[in-house]
Formats: sequence, C-alpha cells, structure tokens
Amino acid sequence: MKNFLLIVLIFQLICLIYCPALAKSEAPKLTPAVRKAVYGAQQAMEKKDYGKAEEYLKKYVQKYPQKSHYLVEFILGNALALMGKEREALSHYKTSAHLYPDYAAIWQNMGKVFFDLKQYEQAGDCLLKAYETDEKKDPSALYNVAAFYIMAGKEKKALPHLKYLSSGEIGPPKQEWLEALLKVYMDLQLKEKAFEVIHRLLEQNGNDPRWWKLLAQFHLQENEYKKAVTALTIHSYLGSISREDIMLLGDLTNAIGIPLKAAEYYERALSLSNNPAGYEKLASAYITACKMSNAIDALNRALKEKPTSKLWFMMGQVLYEIEEFDKAYNAFDQSARLNLKDGRPHLMMGYCALQVDNNEMAVKALHKATRFPGQRKMAKKLLRQLALWKEK
Repeated sequence: MKNFLLIVLIFQLICLIYCPALAKSEAPKLTPAVRKAVYGAQQAMEKKDYGKAEEYLKKYVQKYPQKSHYLVEFILGNALALMGKEREALSHYKTSAHLYPDYAAIWQNMGKVFFDLKQYEQAGDCLLKAYETDEKKDPSALYNVAAFYIMAGKEKKALPHLKYLSSGEIGPPKQEWLEALLKVYMDLQLKEKAFEVIHRLLEQNGNDPRWWKLLAQFHLQENEYKKAVTALTIHSYLGSISREDIMLLGDLTNAIGIPLKAAEYYERALSLSNNPAGYEKLASAYITACKMSNAIDALNRALKEKPTSKLWFMMGQVLYEIEEFDKAYNAFDQSARLNLKDGRPHLMMGYCALQVDNNEMAVKALHKATRFPGQRKMAKKLLRQLALWKEK
C-alpha cells in the first residue's frame, strides 16, 4: 500500500512547469504592461535565470502596486519556488489565487510548495481546489488529494474522495485507489469496510499474494485461525514466502490442533534460518503430537547451535516425560547454570532425584529451590515429606 506515494512524487517533479490550465471563468485581461513583465520573466525562466525573472516581475509590482495581476503573482511565485524561497512563493500564490481563484495551476503549484514544506493537509486542500477548478477532472489529481490527506494523518478527509474514485462512477477503479481506500478503512478501524475492499482486490487480482496475506491477518485479528491458515496457505502458493510467514503458518496450524503440520512449517523455516525460538516452537509441536524422539532431536540440534537455559529446560521436561530421569536431571542442571535467577530447574532436579531414590541429591536440589519465591513452597513441602527439612 505504499504505491500511492509514487504519484505524489511524480507530481512534485512536474507541477512547477508553467502551462495554462482550463478555468471556469474568464481570466482577467492582460494589459501591455503585464504582457511585457510576463514575457520578460518567461524568457529568463527558460534560461533558468530565476533571479532575473523575479526582478522583471517585482519591477511591475513596484510600478503598479494598485494593479496586481494574477499571472504576474503566479509566475513570480514559480520563480521564487524554483529558487527555494517557498514561503515567499506562497505569499504570491495566495495573492494570485485571490485575484483569480478559478485558475487551477495556481492551486496546483501552491499545493506543491505546501508539500515541500511538509504541510500535507494544506497541500491536499490546494490540490482539491485545483481539481475542482479544472474542467478536465483528472481522477489521478483527486487521488493525489487523498494521498496528501493520508500523509497528513487526515484519513477522514481522504475517505470521501477515495470512496468516489472506487465507486465505479468514473470507470473501473485502479488498484492503487482501492489500496489507499483499504489503508484508510484500516486506519479508521472500519474492519467490515476494509474486509469488503480486500475481497474487491482479490476479485480484481486474485493472483497477488499480498491480498491473501492481508486477508489472513484480518482473520487472525478476529481469532478465525482456520480461515487465516487457508488464506496464508494460498499466499504461500502464489509466490515466495518469507521465513516469518512460514513461522506464522506453523503457529496457526499449531493453534488449530495440527501440531505435526505445524512442525513441518517450523522445520521449513529453520532450514532458512536457525534460531532458538524456532527450535522451541518445533520441539513444542512435537511434544504436543507426542513425538518425543523428534522433540529430542530438535532440541539437540538447537543446543548444538546455541545452548540456552530455556532449551535445556525443555529437554529436561521431555526426558522426564519419557522417564529418563538421570538425563533429565543433567538437562535441568545445565538449565540452572545458564540462568541463575530461575528456580524451576532446581525444583525439577529434586523431582528427578526422588524418582531414582537419590535422596541426597534431592535434598541438595530442593534446598537450592527454596531460595526462589516461586518454588519455595513446593520445595519445603517435599523436604518435609522426606522428613529431612531442618530450619537453618
């Protein structure tokens, strides 16, 4: 949805070129003095001598202060703008607009200067006036109006123009118009309207993977995970898919209760880039699917890449589940060494030691667990049950 800015940038490059525009009313007549000043200024501007053009026009203004003419003010504004004197140019554009408000080029160029000054709402207002005064009624000009309002954060002002452009009244709507309309609906939290636009975009170009991804995100916001999986899967078929989207597919399929399919996506994502979080998700999916050997394999691969306290803790949990208590004890021990602030590994080491009737190791681990608020109560309870707890 960044495409709508492209037309704005093109407008920035061409709008200062002087060319007469159609107007609703007859322009004020050109006196000989005005013709002379305008001709001299235009000749200078063709040679890119904007300072000379400014000089010609300001001489007229000084000589005829009571006979301001819109064209003198307009071209003077152009010369000043081209010299980087935007704020001074605005003053002359405003005077020109006051003298002849139906001259579209004035509003267009004034909009360009406001754009350069990053005053996007004012730029949009000027372009809207240019559109209204120009008999051609170029839809791309109205689209630029909406684009400026969006850039100004005035989505409500952009909305009616985008709705008109997308209504079909002036012909089949362009894709960028629908994209901009979609952005506005999303920014305004009008979800139902945005959803309708997405489907229009899919009808217009269903082979564009972007719209399927966006549809997936909408379903995800509504907690409709199965529909989100369908949309994101279609997105993956239509073109290259990022590692992040593959991981998202894994998360979604896991959420709807298909852990083995989720594991496939996680494996695919990990083949593109290894990271502990991906392995954690992969192992969790295998654990949910009761594929403990696969989970151990995934965790071993992860620990080889980058051992973390969390990965070792997960390994301990899996080994404990399959009653490999000695190995589980060692895994929890590794977890504890890598995170001195976590008391859970110590408590689990106590459980492991109790399972193999090693009370000495159990007491040692449980004593350490009592140092942590989250594990203290359970550790003391186990020690009392063993009748080994002694107050220090």
